[in-house]
Amino acid sequence: LQRGSDEAFLTQYTMNEVEAIGLLKMDFLGLRNLSIIDFTLKAVKRVEGYEIRLKEIPLNDAKTLLLFQRGETSGVFQFESAGIRNVLRRLGPENIEDVAAVNALYRPGPMQNIDTFIARKKGKEAIRYPDDSLIPI
Repeated sequence: LQRGSDEAFLTQYTMNEVEAIGLLKMDFLGLRNLSIIDFTLKAVKRVEGYEIRLKEIPLNDAKTLLLFQRGETSGVFQFESAGIRNVLRRLGPENIEDVAAVNALYRPGPMQNIDTFIARKKGKEAIRYPDDSLIPI
């Protein structure tokens, strides 16, 4: 363990070795998509003369949700693969919560629950609660 030039702690050990001795492992990903968003925002401001404020974009924008429902998500981080686009078309997300659910379910562990989730969301299968106090949630 040592400090880097910016005073951050660094190690040359593998993630498994770091975790085995009780240190916190953190992965930082560089995303091409962030650069694309930045470029696009600047281009709109330069060409169209107005600034898009990301915090003002509604999370349940109908036109955006329609794109997700049709699986037209090429270039959308974590929604680009043919498999997840198929899940989006099958579910037909109606709100940001549905989009988040697809993102959470499309992982190696919970992926086996996708069909059940879609069936329950569409009312084709009853939702079973382990306790009635969970029903309003």
